[in-house]
Order: sequence, then structure tokens, then C-alpha cells
Amino acid sequence: MNQNYTRKTSSNRNAERYTDTYRRNTYENGNAVRRAQTAPKRQPERVPARTREEEIRYRQKVHAAKRNRQNALLMNRRYVIFLAAATVICAMVCGMYIYMQASMAMNMRQISNLETQISELKTTNDASEKRLDTTMNLETIKEKAQKDLGMSYADSDQIVYYSVDNSDYMNQYGSVD
Repeated sequence: MNQNYTRKTSSNRNAERYTDTYRRNTYENGNAVRRAQTAPKRQPERVPARTREEEIRYRQKVHAAKRNRQNALLMNRRYVIFLAAATVICAMVCGMYIYMQASMAMNMRQISNLETQISELKTTNDASEKRLDTTMNLETIKEKAQKDLGMSYADSDQIVYYSVDNSDYMNQYGSVD
């Protein structure tokens, strides 16, 4: 009927099918028209009848399962106290962890600041040492020491040589003249 007026395309051939559970109709989605087709009627599945003993065992299993579900949902006082204590302990552990992380981060910042200060002081010391080295003239110091302070180089009779045994240390019991 309507097929005479519709053109068959690949989208029509591969159209999606789904079941509308309320109307029990199957729809074919094509590119032009939506056509309703009635779904085949289903026959209810027949369950073989159980014997009396099987029925009793089945009901006992169902009753036991229901009892187990109810027991699983019950929360007695001990269980609630246990859960509350576990929650408090977990919260305390988490709080201590966060506190330790924060204090560690603060200590790391302080260490970084101290290391920066140390490097700045070393740079300042090196600069001061170089400045002193360049400002001092060794000849001027030598003349001042000889003239003003009366210092002189050691003579050969003032130099005392001594020998050391092959031991690692030496004890001095008297003054060296």
C-alpha cells in the first residue's frame, strides 16, 4: 500500500526497531514515515507445578532470605557506637594528617628562607673579603710592622728544628726554646 509511495533506502532497510511497552506496538523508524505494526502476542510461560515438599522448601528459602535481609538492615546499639567511634577516629586521623602536611609545608618554607639568607650572607662575605683584599697593600703593612711595631724577620739562630718519630702524635713535656 504505502510501499508504492515510499522509496526504499539503506536507512529503511537498517531501521531501528523498538517496542512500545504501553501500546504493545513495534515501530519502524525510517527516513520518511513512521509505521505502526502490531507486535506478535506472547504466550505466558508455563511453570511446571511443584510438589508439596518442593513448595514447602521454596517457601522456607524465601522466608530465610527475607529474614536475612531484615537482619542485615537492622542496626543495634553496639553497631551504631562502633560506627560512630570509627568515624571519629577516621576524622581525627584525617585532621592530624592535614595538620602535619601544613606544618611540613611551613617548615619547608622556613628552610627555604633560611637557605636564601645563608646564600645572601655568603655572597656578602665574599664581596667584603674581595674588597678588603683589594684595599690592603701588603708592602704598606710590612713597612708599618717593621717601623712602627719594631717587627723583623727571624734570624737563622732563632729558628729551631726538631724531628718527629713516625708516631701519629707527640706529647710536649717542656717548653721549646
